[in-house]
Amino acid sequence: MNPITKFFYEVQRILSERLTWLIMALTAAGAMWFSLNGTGRTASDAFIVNAAKSSAFLGAFFFTILSLLQFHRDYKNNTDVIILTSTDPVHHQIRKTLALICTAVITTLLISLFALPYGMVKTGYYFQAATFLTAWFLIFLWTLVFAVLLASGIYMLTKRIEAAFLIMSGLILLSITLESMFTLNPSYLFYWVQTSAGNFSDLITNQFQIDMLLWNRVFCLLISIGIWALGLCSFRRYGSGFLGSFFVNCRRVWIPVLIVTAFSLSGISYVFEPIFDDSKPMDFSGIISSGTGIVTSMYSEPEVGNPELTLSNKTFDLVINAKGRTLSGVSKYKLKNTTDKIQTLPVQINTGLTLSEVKVNGREVKAVQGETGELSTANWSIELPAAEEYEIVIGYSGRMRNDNTILQRVEYGIADGYVWLPSDGFSPSLDINVSNDSSFSGMLSLDNNLEPVFAKGKGEKGTTVNGKTEWRFAGNTGSQNTSIFAAEYMTQSFEAGGLNIELKYFRKHHKSITDMDAVNVIKGAIDYFTMAYGPLIYDKNLTMLELPAYVSGGFATGNMSAMDETNFNAEGYLPTESLSPDQGGGIDVLIHEIAHQWWGLATMPMQDGTSSWSAEGITCYSTYCFMKQYFGEEYVNERYVRVWQQGLNTYQNAFYIQHPEYLGKLSEEEASNIMASFVNMSLYDIMPLMMLKGEEILGGTEAFQIKLSQLYLTHLGEPITYDDFLTVTGLAKEAIELE
Repeated sequence: MNPITKFFYEVQRILSERLTWLIMALTAAGAMWFSLNGTGRTASDAFIVNAAKSSAFLGAFFFTILSLLQFHRDYKNNTDVIILTSTDPVHHQIRKTLALICTAVITTLLISLFALPYGMVKTGYYFQAATFLTAWFLIFLWTLVFAVLLASGIYMLTKRIEAAFLIMSGLILLSITLESMFTLNPSYLFYWVQTSAGNFSDLITNQFQIDMLLWNRVFCLLISIGIWALGLCSFRRYGSGFLGSFFVNCRRVWIPVLIVTAFSLSGISYVFEPIFDDSKPMDFSGIISSGTGIVTSMYSEPEVGNPELTLSNKTFDLVINAKGRTLSGVSKYKLKNTTDKIQTLPVQINTGLTLSEVKVNGREVKAVQGETGELSTANWSIELPAAEEYEIVIGYSGRMRNDNTILQRVEYGIADGYVWLPSDGFSPSLDINVSNDSSFSGMLSLDNNLEPVFAKGKGEKGTTVNGKTEWRFAGNTGSQNTSIFAAEYMTQSFEAGGLNIELKYFRKHHKSITDMDAVNVIKGAIDYFTMAYGPLIYDKNLTMLELPAYVSGGFATGNMSAMDETNFNAEGYLPTESLSPDQGGGIDVLIHEIAHQWWGLATMPMQDGTSSWSAEGITCYSTYCFMKQYFGEEYVNERYVRVWQQGLNTYQNAFYIQHPEYLGKLSEEEASNIMASFVNMSLYDIMPLMMLKGEEILGGTEAFQIKLSQLYLTHLGEPITYDDFLTVTGLAKEAIELE
């Protein structure tokens, strides 16, 4: 009987057992339940990705049990001696493993018969086939495969079903708990069950997350094969112990070769992982939290690497290959030397890019790479001869890499359909002085379906040839670099708060933007907050840019305010949608984020750890005020005041709030975790209610907002403490405390 026929017989045998179908049915039932009850910040997460991740956790346990029972079956039934003497024992274990993997494939295909149409119906216009395949065939299926390989390998290694099950349970739980081990900063490669990918976008490509998942699966597959092969090499021969069996099995040279190869390649894949770099951890001294998720640095002008050099002009010619996911460019600089001495020119660029063909005053020189700095910045240096002026040409190319030190989240990169380059990924930056009248301009070649948005300057569309469009760029005077975003954007322009505003959003989101009347809502909110508190700090123009969901938040830089796509959802995603505007989606969250322009960006109300004061409380109150005049008092009483009051009641009735003395009996870590659960209630619920009480004391909304306007205007660009708030409003701390 040939090996293929034997393999099919083994598959038939496994599929003929009731236990196998029970495991498959339980796994499928769990997948259906997670699909029907999934939640997420986007439709893709809620109805596809998170369901697959949760199902992977369940499936890992079930297929561990199935694998262990199948490998223990012969020993339990006392048929192992007969089988091992009548067939090649190594081939028998291989067939059994492959048959179990085949069962995992069949299980995934059966689940897909439900998950595919369900996901298509629930996500509708936002459905992406790549996201579905990633979720169910890259996350879920490969988790089952790893469970089979690891469980069978560990069983063959230990020959103890109880020990193998305990080890596998520990590995599964470890993969889940890695998410909470922020201080250890575990590599995303170790998440072999659910993976660390999340916040999939409904609107653009999710290639950045898929890249992570592909490399994760390659690494985990190599480790799993290595452990399985080690188990195969340790499989007990009749009449032999562990060492005897090991040496007999090693006579088949391909087994130890497979072990060495698998573990060696896994080590190589770990060391040469291509997505993240070896950036230094950021120095957070001088950085303070506003409680918003926004962090702000107590800004001071940074020292440049070489203050004896000054940049007077920079031009560039950059080509972005979205399909190839690379870029190449040439930048030209004009510098002045204040000393006429030999100089060293410090150059900074993204760690994924390399410098090439460097010329100084027409002569080719060499650029030397130094150490990696913070935030994916590679430091290079170029030796300059003694001269008063320099004309420098730097060629550069490569593929973006991301910072490895903060949550290992991919933000920057190039994909077919979306581009986000930080300033040092757009072109090399010189760590020298920049003259106030220094000019910055150039040409950008980009796929014709993409529109670039520059953080510090404007782009003008030129000609299109062979699917590439040339964009002429003029940067802000006195700058030498800019970050860039590119996607299929739609633009709506309007005036609000004395600013010319451009709302740029993903084309696929047009219906949702229209349904929620986003332009009029944004215009109304900016006008309202400008009248209530004062103008924003932007200079005439403001670009409001939509970001993909995996950014998870937003930021402001230059004349740009950016927020992720979930702020423009017309509604949250069922079934756990909350009435709380801070947890749901749509207009409430959009207004909340706009209010952060005043409280959290233009000014920084700082969380102090002792009071409920932060940017969130005043932002929630501001959102409430706008929604009250926009939708009416009944609306805000139901969606705001009632929710805040529920949070206050929960907080006040909590055991450890009523009996804080018991916290002292817990470990510091346990006490910290318990109190952390009450922080959001304090920031989002208690402080807004305190502000409503202050409003009542001062005589109403208008009188209270006059005081807040004074607070805003006197603290532009500065932190605001709780004492600052009390001083300006004239309120006593005791007067606004809640009973």
